Amino acid sequence: MHLSRFRMMIQTASTVGSNGYVGAFVTKAVNSNPLKGVCVPYLNCYACPSALFSCPIGTLQHFMAIRAIPYLLLGILGAVGITIGRMACGWACPFGFLQDLIYKIKSRKYTLPWYMKYFKYGFLLIFALFLPYVTGDTWFSKICPMGTLTAGIPWMAWNPVNPATGLPVLPSPPGWQFAGELVILAGFLGWFVVSRRPFCKAVCPLGAILALFNRFSLVRLEVSENCDGCNFCKEDCPMDLQVPLEINSPECIRCLDCTRCGHVTVRTPFDGKGMTHVEQA
Repeated sequence: MHLSRFRMMIQTASTVGSNGYVGAFVTKAVNSNPLKGVCVPYLNCYACPSALFSCPIGTLQHFMAIRAIPYLLLGILGAVGITIGRMACGWACPFGFLQDLIYKIKSRKYTLPWYMKYFKYGFLLIFALFLPYVTGDTWFSKICPMGTLTAGIPWMAWNPVNPATGLPVLPSPPGWQFAGELVILAGFLGWFVVSRRPFCKAVCPLGAILALFNRFSLVRLEVSENCDGCNFCKEDCPMDLQVPLEINSPECIRCLDCTRCGHVTVRTPFDGKGMTHVEQA
C-alpha cells in the first residue's frame, strides 16, 4: 500500500476514533466517560459532545488556571515526544488532516515567511500558560479554530444536554464571543486553502511542545550520502522544509512523505541500518 494512502487511513481512523461516542447523537448528552481524563497527543477538543478523550492543550490550560501541575499530561507528552517527536501531528491529528484535505483545493499557493514558525511558541507561552495562570481562564480555547469547529458549532446546532442536570448546556443564544470564534475559524479555513499547514507552522501550542523533542526522539530521519538534490523531498514536505539541510528539524511532523525518493530513511535505535523507504503515489 502506498504510504500516502496508508497515512490518510490512519488520519481518518484517528479523527473518527477520537470523537466516536455515538451515544451523544442519540441522547444529546455530552460524553463524560472516564476516558475523558486521558489526553491524546494531538488536538481533540474536550468540549466536543462526542469526544472520547481530552485535548492536551485544553488540559494544560485547566491546570494553569487552577495553578496545579499536570503530572499525567506531562508524562503522556514526554513519552510521545521522546519516542516519535512530532509524528502524531503528521499521522494522527484531525486538525492537521483537515488542513491536508483543504490544501488540495485548487488555488494560488503561498509559503509562510520563515519567522512565523516562532509564533507558535508565543501562543504556547501567552495563551496556554501565562494568561490561564494569571486570569484563571482558558484563553487559547477562546481562539482555537479546532474547538469552534468540533465543539462550538455542534453545541449551537443541537445544544446537548448536561448529564449532571439533564438541562441544555446553553441557556441563552450565542453572543459576540461565538461570532468572533466563527470569524477566526473562517479565516483559518481560508488560510488552509492557500498555505500548507499554517496552523501547525505558526499557531499550534502542542506543536511547539512536541517540536522540542524532535532532535533527540527515538524515531529519526536520515539523509543518504547519495542524495543528489532531486528536491522531491522539498516539493512533498507539508512543512516546506529543506529536508537535507533541516533533517529532524523541530518543524518536521514526520509524515515521511520525504522518503519517496529513497534518499531519506527512517531510523530507530532498534534498526541499525534504517528502514527502507516506502513507495508513494
